[in-house]
Amino acid sequence: MNKPMLILTRPAPNANAFLDMIAPDLLARVSVLISPLLQISGTATPVLMQGIEGVIFTSANGVAFGPDGLGRTAYCVGAKTTQAAKEKGWRAQILGQNADELVTALIKTQPNAPLLHICGHHQRGDIASRLSQAGLRTTAVTVYDQTLLPLSDQAKHVLASGETCIVPLFSPRTATQFARECPDFHHVVVIALSRAVADALGYQKPQDLLIADEPTANSMRLVLETAVDWGRLA
Repeated sequence: MNKPMLILTRPAPNANAFLDMIAPDLLARVSVLISPLLQISGTATPVLMQGIEGVIFTSANGVAFGPDGLGRTAYCVGAKTTQAAKEKGWRAQILGQNADELVTALIKTQPNAPLLHICGHHQRGDIASRLSQAGLRTTAVTVYDQTLLPLSDQAKHVLASGETCIVPLFSPRTATQFARECPDFHHVVVIALSRAVADALGYQKPQDLLIADEPTANSMRLVLETAVDWGRLA
């Protein structure tokens, strides 16, 4: 019996970072294929910080393509983004695991404004608008873009082969692209970061659909490892 194929659709650096989190004994029980569905690139848009009281980061990509912190305040989504901001010199604090939690926390705490959301071209949550409507003047600046990519020919071949494929999906946009690109869902086990990611598959029905307890890479790893231990995947 062939090993299940673990297909990772994140950009290669993120995919490899996820692989590094997985226990070696689990990796020995699967084959691995990286087929990114997104390409991340900077926009070279200037980030004007004059008069800004604090910035908002909702992804580590925003941190990577944004300016150095120089000890300035940053409000972040998720531990990974918060840590990346700290490493780049921001006085960063985590305010939730998703955009809704961050918006709720900022409205409750009412920090000094104006704020600046340093983000990608495709974003969820409409953070700047919601905060501004709540009285916290916030603007957004796009510092990176996420271009959709097709599945590789090798990934399509494996997905159409009838062999079990395990596909972790980390964003709604990636899930939608995977739903378009996947030639056959009958032998696909999807591990979704959140219900929103699962819903983005639309009418496509995988063999099995598992949803992480929290929208973090570590939670995704736990779902994958637990499922394998239970004999559901490998």
